[in-house]
Amino acid sequence: MSVSLIGFMASGKSTVGVLLAEALGVPFVDLDERIEQREGASVSMIFEQRGESGFRAAERAALLSVLDGPPAVLACGGGTPCQPGAMHALGRWGQTVFLQVPLDRLRERTAADPNERPLWDEDVARRYMERLPVYRAADWIVDGTQPRTAVVGAILKALEVGVE
Repeated sequence: MSVSLIGFMASGKSTVGVLLAEALGVPFVDLDERIEQREGASVSMIFEQRGESGFRAAERAALLSVLDGPPAVLACGGGTPCQPGAMHALGRWGQTVFLQVPLDRLRERTAADPNERPLWDEDVARRYMERLPVYRAADWIVDGTQPRTAVVGAILKALEVGVE
């Protein structure tokens, strides 16, 4: 079974993804980590050197490599599903789950170091609102403000896998 976790920056996709993959018995793939491995540079460095369009090109290539691979739990980048054709491709590959977290909670989560996220800037509220309709097109919407084990349980219930 393949599951793509989508949502805004700091919504918990990577944290929840590791636990979900373990529960489903499939590998976990963090798309940002896959990009960094393929490109030999950090996400921040790619943004700095190539701009957002250069990063999105690297992201598309990394995404296609994951979708061509075995079943997994994939933690997508915040903008991944917003790329043309991405939601369709993710939906063909498996189930999509939107980890829904309000912007004020995301701000709290990133307060320690917002500079770690290249697109966490003065346009973050606009970007959040623009992406919501895409995220809401997911197969499942789960409250990402719950403790991570509760989020995993809600996803498993939605996927009708059940919790051991």
